[in-house]
Amino acid sequence: MKAEKQWSDLGWKHPLWDLVRYYLSLRGANKQKAFRSTLTHEKKVLVFGETEFPITSDVCVLFEEYIEYRLEQFKRTFAILRTEEEALAHCSQFGFIVGNTKSRDDHQSSSAVVTMVSAIAKTVCDELSEEVNTKPQTRCVWCHNNELHVSVRNLDGAVPGLFNPKMIWEIKEYWGSGGGSKMSDAVYECHLVGLEMRTFEERTKCRISHIVFVDGKDQWSARKSDFNRFLDLLNQGLIDRLFVGSAIETDWRSTLYQLLTENK
Repeated sequence: MKAEKQWSDLGWKHPLWDLVRYYLSLRGANKQKAFRSTLTHEKKVLVFGETEFPITSDVCVLFEEYIEYRLEQFKRTFAILRTEEEALAHCSQFGFIVGNTKSRDDHQSSSAVVTMVSAIAKTVCDELSEEVNTKPQTRCVWCHNNELHVSVRNLDGAVPGLFNPKMIWEIKEYWGSGGGSKMSDAVYECHLVGLEMRTFEERTKCRISHIVFVDGKDQWSARKSDFNRFLDLLNQGLIDRLFVGSAIETDWRSTLYQLLTENK
């Protein structure tokens, strides 16, 4: 899934995105409702103590359109999140051997998405004679036009490798019951990686595809606000492609093939 043109054309620096983040930071439906009513006033301003922040009418219109769009997009994407059993069944269908990973609370869960994404990436890259690293042990490094950038953390995959990759991905699969702060951390990590990459791209005029995979119906059900933030990162342009749940099965192979052949 990629952002619709209406939103991606705004660019990641558009003031709409700061307004959305402010709105989402308000605790409680009443505060959010009051904020939205503020945007219908003739004088559209946010007041912070003695400071007023004016909001233009065109941004107010975009804001209302985006909040409604976001709600519908959430319904569509959240519905295709999978249970661990469903993800494992798909891996079994294609003969993928799935390992286990241990979370911070010592919950043993499968790495079904890591296995699936890596196996598909290896197959497509072999077909196209592309190198791929599906088990990065160090951070990615870019050097373009006398500018240096190092990823803020180890990522989950890179094409063609960890030096000057043209494509990187992060995988956020969480199985078991209940969510936690790790879900917020997952969004923050993707936000930071995307923000730093877009900033580096502006300085160097290079282009890097940032891809994110999200799965785990039970845990994301407990953190719907965090799940929604992935949609914001996609629409803002800090993520180029977002794969959720069963879309990993249906769309990852064809999208990867398309991205790699376009870049040749």
